[in-house]
Amino acid sequence: MTISVLDTDSLTLFLRGEETISARIASTSPDSIAVSIVTVEEVLTGWYAEVRRARQDDQLVRAYLALQQSIEFFRFVRILPFNEAAVHLFRELRRQYRRLGTNDLRIAAISMVHQGVIITRNQRDFGVIEGLSTDDWSFSPSN
Repeated sequence: MTISVLDTDSLTLFLRGEETISARIASTSPDSIAVSIVTVEEVLTGWYAEVRRARQDDQLVRAYLALQQSIEFFRFVRILPFNEAAVHLFRELRRQYRRLGTNDLRIAAISMVHQGVIITRNQRDFGVIEGLSTDDWSFSPSN
């Protein structure tokens, strides 16, 4: 079974309730959906920053609600680790793709180690990595 690894951009769309990606995720077996630990870090760091930036009560409530929803989601999804195999592959990717972001390369390495397909809109960066499978669920296949 192929694992669909949600990149941070796709997960963010899902958590915001974007219809197209939410429908794709809903129609996919939960056992075949995963996120990388790097995506967990990025999402939680983003919401922590929103909490700290909030100046109005309603902003603070929204930020804490989004943080809570993210944490609850992570309780029910497989989280792929940044393990020794991923570190080794990341180092190789870093040498080959110097212009790509560190976290993108970490996510790519994690996905490749688990033979997953990264679900992302970021085809510009992920699409250049040789041997990495990607897909974009943010648009309707009939479009």
